Amino acid sequence: MAPKKHQIFPLFPLFFLSLLQHIIITRGYATSQQEYEKWLLWNVQNHHLRRLALANPQPNAAGASGAPSKTLDVRLENAETNKVRWTVNLNGTGDYKTITEAIDSVPIRNTRRLILHIMPGVYREKIHIPKTKPFITFMGDPDNPPIITGNDSASSTRGDGKPLSTFQSATVAVDADYFIASNIIFENCTLNSVAKKVASVTAQKRSKTSMSSGFSFKDCKVTGSGKVYLGRAWGDYSRVVYSFSFLDKLVNPLGWNDWGKSNRDSMVYYGEYKCIGPGSNITGRVPWSRVLTDKEAQPFIGTYYIEADTWLISPST
Repeated sequence: MAPKKHQIFPLFPLFFLSLLQHIIITRGYATSQQEYEKWLLWNVQNHHLRRLALANPQPNAAGASGAPSKTLDVRLENAETNKVRWTVNLNGTGDYKTITEAIDSVPIRNTRRLILHIMPGVYREKIHIPKTKPFITFMGDPDNPPIITGNDSASSTRGDGKPLSTFQSATVAVDADYFIASNIIFENCTLNSVAKKVASVTAQKRSKTSMSSGFSFKDCKVTGSGKVYLGRAWGDYSRVVYSFSFLDKLVNPLGWNDWGKSNRDSMVYYGEYKCIGPGSNITGRVPWSRVLTDKEAQPFIGTYYIEADTWLISPST
């Protein structure tokens, strides 16, 4: 009787491939962590430098009034010395009846701070501020702020019957620099899902580590029906953080979705910090998401995440 042959040769290649995959993933996590630590260090150091610059005005950079500049962008300084104020009122008693009419009247390559005093009311408009119209401010009444609302989605149809797509579905789209909004209610900033099955609140497309983009949701609410992921990875290095936010029970326990590309698990940056609500329970979250420490969360909850020291000023001045 011939001896039995044991085919053991496939085991080593399989073990090697498994080990290699583990090494690649581990290195990916390490690289991602190193890149984040490097960015975090730069962000905090840059913030401290800007604070020092603001505390010590530059004597050789006088503004239009002769007072020394506090590192504000020169274009912004010039714009703030030549303010224009218009009123928008639905009842027709202002300079304009709609916000869109006012924006259409702003000159191309505008160089002056233009403050739109928007009176109380519900403005059902689709608003776009092109990049050629900077220095616009939306100013509402703090006691009775105006509401800007819309209901387009990526699948909504245009005049020609074709879908709008993601980039054209916004209720308010701002492509211009130096935009400020104060005392305005953007009705859909309460993220209310109407999903019948499973959807995603965000799809952030950060495709390179050199890109500084990301979504930071602070003091927000995620409510509605169906089941939603807090985010799905549109780009390989997608970055989204929720902090101090209420997450309702519709949030999928997994929390996050890599959009079917597991290689992104080691590269995306998805974090949660001091959120509340039934959907904030981190039990069951995907292992590649993060519960942020105070240090890790700091860059995302302060205004220096957007380098605001050089451009974000009080709209009432």
